[in-house]
Amino acid sequence: MKTINFDPVKKANTEKVLLSIKNLPSIPKVIFEVTKLLEDPSTTTNKLAEIISKDQGLTLKILSVANSPLYGIRRKVSSIEFAILVLGFKDMKDIVTAISFADSFKISTNQEFEPMDFWIHSMLAGTAAKSIAQCLGFNLGGDAFVAGIIHDIGILVIHKYMYKEFLEIVKLANTQNIPIFEAEYQVLGLSHQEIGRFLCEKWQLPAVLCDTINHHHQPSLGTKNNVITSIIHLVDYMTQKLNIGSFFWDTNMELDPSILETLHFESMEDLDKFTADYKELFEVSSSSLRF
Repeated sequence: MKTINFDPVKKANTEKVLLSIKNLPSIPKVIFEVTKLLEDPSTTTNKLAEIISKDQGLTLKILSVANSPLYGIRRKVSSIEFAILVLGFKDMKDIVTAISFADSFKISTNQEFEPMDFWIHSMLAGTAAKSIAQCLGFNLGGDAFVAGIIHDIGILVIHKYMYKEFLEIVKLANTQNIPIFEAEYQVLGLSHQEIGRFLCEKWQLPAVLCDTINHHHQPSLGTKNNVITSIIHLVDYMTQKLNIGSFFWDTNMELDPSILETLHFESMEDLDKFTADYKELFEVSSSSLRF
């Protein structure tokens, strides 16, 4: 992987901005309510559905994820009640948690950012990471799903709290034809990875999620949780390679070759065949996530 240089002064300034932000989104209230219900053995499907259904936007997004072919449910899910019955409480908690985190920032559509494209990329990454982890024989539970959905949450922080720099990053990447990941370091001294980790730690999320967010573009630099980080990196690569569910922030991304060994691929050709085999699933899932 290419070594990316950064300006330590710009890094320090960006860190000051992050620390000075007083209104970073808190963990959504619905997560606390759902978690509390799931910890109560007397909780019923109807009660859980009642809480979730209070948020129509969340309900719509849960159903779109549950009906994604990559998530693995073979029957049409048309209601929250049925989703809970089919998925079970544990999977439902993972879905609510991941969607709530991803939806914490209210970003309006503008010329530089299309929230629906970001939503589709995030949800496709989550459902694909879950599917691919199982396919490759890694038992990661719901962590791959949640990590996939929130891996790019640092981009939302840049867009909302450092918009001038956001525009500079996009312009620099376009004019110099470099990966936006590299342009982030030139403008901010940090990437959306470190910024996402900052938010992850503020929310006190599990270390595995913070570590994955922090290294998903360069999993070879991570010293732990390298399997899940490599899977998220692979999913990002696949969306670009297939041009399905991709987000412009990953344009010109470079594949970290370390994932071949980590994920037990024999060669680059083996990985590309694996990617091609997922094309139809990506297409159908991407369509099902659009609403």
